Amino acid sequence: MNILSLDTSTDVLSIALRTQKSYEERLISGNFSHSENLLSEILSFLQRAKLTLKDLDLLVAAKGPGSFTGLRVGIASLKGIRAASNAKLVSVPTLSAMAYPLRGLSAYPVLAVIDAKKERFYYALYSSEGSELSAVTDSAAENVASIIESYDKVILTGKDSEKFLSKISSEEIRKKFVVDSNSPRNIASSLIELGLEKFERDGEDDIGEGPLYVRRSDAEEALLKKMEN
Repeated sequence: MNILSLDTSTDVLSIALRTQKSYEERLISGNFSHSENLLSEILSFLQRAKLTLKDLDLLVAAKGPGSFTGLRVGIASLKGIRAASNAKLVSVPTLSAMAYPLRGLSAYPVLAVIDAKKERFYYALYSSEGSELSAVTDSAAENVASIIESYDKVILTGKDSEKFLSKISSEEIRKKFVVDSNSPRNIASSLIELGLEKFERDGEDDIGEGPLYVRRSDAEEALLKKMEN
């Protein structure tokens, strides 16, 4: 099975292509525009693997939470490829994919975090086996105390880990965290494993399924305020 996966939920691009004969992955951080460069990056991967769009069997996208624009670009791009090929499309929660590489490495739970801007973060807690211990939260870092208070240690992962820690005033809470030294990780390989698992269990996504935003966009908030006035 030829599987293409990508994560555009932050300013870091994680992309991977696993074919029946080869595997390639790439992490691009900084000076990369998803809207301008993503398609050319995908085509470059296919060219090196000597494949065309029609050779793809499964497409896997990180569905969010994360950047509104990034998520739209990533999922729309894969929906376009699905329309132009026979490939199936599935989407996987971004935070689940971020926690996946740490599965089984220790007995500690894993907190995956993404900077949500406006002094808030998206985060969720996962067991050492990968099961979800908390729902995805859009909140200030300080509020994580109620989620992790029963644990002695928690692994913190994500490229925004240090910023997240800096926003916690309680030294007792900060000391609970062990920061993943390999962040940011390329989660595209995790997306492949989780996406294949989801596809085999549930089949492809519904045609109308879209990103997981958690909160309203600035444009939606502005429209709601305008309608209220």
